[in-house]
Amino acid sequence: MTTEISTGTKPPLRVIVVGMGVRSMIYTRVALTNPELLEIVGVVDVDEKRREYARVTFGLDKTCCFTSVEELVSVPQFADAVINGTMDRLHVSTSIPLLRHGYDMLLEKPFALNEEEARELLECVRETGRTVMVCHVLRYAPYFQRLKRAMESGEIGRVINIRMSAQVNYFHESVSFVRGKYASAEICGSGMLLTKCSHDLDLMAWLMGENHPRRIASVGSMFQFVPEQAPEGAGTHCLTDCPVERDCPYSARRLYIEHPQRWADNVWHDSNMRRPETDEEKQAILSAPDNPYGACVYRCKTDIVDHQSVLIEYADGATGTFSMTGGSSISERSIHITGTRGEIYGTFETGRFTISTIAPEAPEGRIRHVVDVTEAQEGRHHGGGDREVVLDFIAYLRGEPTSPGKTLIEDSITGHRIVFLAEKSRLANGAMQNW
Repeated sequence: MTTEISTGTKPPLRVIVVGMGVRSMIYTRVALTNPELLEIVGVVDVDEKRREYARVTFGLDKTCCFTSVEELVSVPQFADAVINGTMDRLHVSTSIPLLRHGYDMLLEKPFALNEEEARELLECVRETGRTVMVCHVLRYAPYFQRLKRAMESGEIGRVINIRMSAQVNYFHESVSFVRGKYASAEICGSGMLLTKCSHDLDLMAWLMGENHPRRIASVGSMFQFVPEQAPEGAGTHCLTDCPVERDCPYSARRLYIEHPQRWADNVWHDSNMRRPETDEEKQAILSAPDNPYGACVYRCKTDIVDHQSVLIEYADGATGTFSMTGGSSISERSIHITGTRGEIYGTFETGRFTISTIAPEAPEGRIRHVVDVTEAQEGRHHGGGDREVVLDFIAYLRGEPTSPGKTLIEDSITGHRIVFLAEKSRLANGAMQNW
């Protein structure tokens, strides 16, 4: 479902961007394509280059460019809302003063790193009466919108089991979760299940609706990216001391120089560097002893898991499973829902899912039909959800019709709690956790 917003005589929503990183840059494109709906009027970022990018891109006055949230809340409120795209560990500490200063908020996921933080932010939302919408953008993809309607139609009956999986491809895994800024809970504040898969578990919670979990268990570990799995003779650094670098799929030279389309931009962005113009520059940067993006993936000493499975028992007795595997050859989100009268199964990346219903009179004993949304989401990152969540946020604050999947924080907490309890279970060797 695409959110329809009437332009009419209503002024654009005036927004301040807090944290001008990659995600914020994506969300603020609406201000460039539809200035009648969204106007960026300020920016907060510790990095001068990013502040300058925002100032030039959106024509901001220097008095509206701040280095911290503390600076912003020291002046009178001058916008309707903020887009909070700070790093995960800063979400709660930056959000609370902004809410108390009168700003509504579009907040990047995950909105909190643990139950204590989540409770603190939810209490602030209730106290201030402000709106917080969380960027669970996959809810807005045509694929999942249509799948949700199919479930609600009753065509497959009551859900017995919902099974979801996420395959994280090897170059995304290595650049973000082994070598990069999400490779350590100490750096990013959380594990891979929350950082990467809060999308997926939010989707599961949304699809199951009011049927909330009763008990949760989880297991997982670092299986692949450990010293014991390093190729025989491997060094410690791809470009300086590794004689088997040319045969390794995780060679920094191959991933970030020879095939730079494979998440290489994250290397330069997350290292807070401009994108190098020549291969020689890239090699020099990656060869630095302290640059993690040139380090051997098997010796990075990452402390998060590279695979994890979650088991959920729901209030009515239904079950759910979710599995995340990092280091796969493809990036894929798959789903298989079994009901009392049929099934739904498919993969997000294909843009298609099949509905198969029990039919004793049919030659195969079932009737199948395929739902195809490829045309609606082809070529659109996250199926177009990045743009749609911004439009939904604008519509909600303007009192206009919104998506049935709107991601208010009061609803988003369910998927977050699944992650929190799953992590608690994993750390307790898979012990079942009560909801």
